[in-house]
Amino acid sequence: METIGIKQKNPATYLPKSTKVFLLILCLSGIATSLSTIFINVFLYKVSLDIYNVALFNFLTYLVWAPAFLLAGVLSKKIERKFSIIIGSVFKLLFYLWIVTLGEDAANHVAGLAILFGIGSGFYWLSVNTLTVDYTNDRNRDWFNSINGIFASVSQMVGPFIAGWIIELLPGFIGYKMIFGVSVFFFSIAMLFTFFLPNIGKQNTFQWKSIKKIHKDKEWRYLAYIFMCLAFRDGVISFVISLWVYVVTKSEGLLGNFALMTTTLSIITYYLIGRYSKKEQKWKLILWGNALLSLSILVLVIEVNFVTLLIYGIASGICIPMFTVPFNTLSLNSISKFDQKGNLRIEMVVSREMALSVGRITSVGCLALIYATSQNPDEIIPWFLTFLTIVGSSCIIFLRQYKHTL
Repeated sequence: METIGIKQKNPATYLPKSTKVFLLILCLSGIATSLSTIFINVFLYKVSLDIYNVALFNFLTYLVWAPAFLLAGVLSKKIERKFSIIIGSVFKLLFYLWIVTLGEDAANHVAGLAILFGIGSGFYWLSVNTLTVDYTNDRNRDWFNSINGIFASVSQMVGPFIAGWIIELLPGFIGYKMIFGVSVFFFSIAMLFTFFLPNIGKQNTFQWKSIKKIHKDKEWRYLAYIFMCLAFRDGVISFVISLWVYVVTKSEGLLGNFALMTTTLSIITYYLIGRYSKKEQKWKLILWGNALLSLSILVLVIEVNFVTLLIYGIASGICIPMFTVPFNTLSLNSISKFDQKGNLRIEMVVSREMALSVGRITSVGCLALIYATSQNPDEIIPWFLTFLTIVGSSCIIFLRQYKHTL
């Protein structure tokens, strides 16, 4: 008998209630992060007038992030995974409260601030990465990543734009204190919604021996090399571009405008790729996304000015989603392949993060070392950017092994 009037749910775009709540948490946390993250770096630069302090803050953050992520993974095998978001949010709240209290004296407490921020980020992202796999499947993961990308882009667009002009219009550092305070509010609301997530899985012990065995698998080792290459490039680019925009323009408002432009392009690109890209196009998206992004970074080798930064901003707004949507699906599917039906999910996410941390710590540490030891770092930075680009692009060599899985 034919069923009339019942609309069938498309498994590729259907998201259950728990997944929607999880997306809401990511969105609220994304707003809090986007309001303040790039301005943390600008704030530290303004109170010290030294890029070294900013590089040191990011280096120490990543250095603490890795063991915090590992500890969160071990604890998440003993307690419910969603509580890592709560623990991470608490440390981030402490960070923002302390930086507001310190004010202009924050430049003298870079290490302490980095430790709080690193611990908070490690716990938060462990939970996000594991729950992303828990609340999605092979059929709806592309759509989830696309919607999440749109949410992230919207928050990254609205947050810096509003925050930038508030900071610029208010005298002294009042705007910074206000924005950091609003971030505390959004993190708190997101943390409350975490309690509405259903519990997942039973408690167990962290399987160290199984992880060691998986790392002997050639496919997983190649994926780890890919993570290290990408993180080596993105660890520096993720914060230095926005800092350079401020250094060149001396305007938080224009930095907000820059974020508005790049993230608007990202929103459009994320939606188009998630909605209309076909399976046979995924490899081409990865190739073109990575190649064009690398070329845009090389433009900065010529000279770092507003025009070259604008070229990079336009290119990254389009190219990063081109690469990220199919690559995230590939990496999450690989985790699903090795995680023994969810039993080793946390271990696999921790393994991925350790590979990412190696890349980020190495590259940001090199940048901090350049500014700490060189009398004229501007002469070395172009060569360093070139090396970043080469390493980031080399991920394609290892990605070819996964071409058939897309």
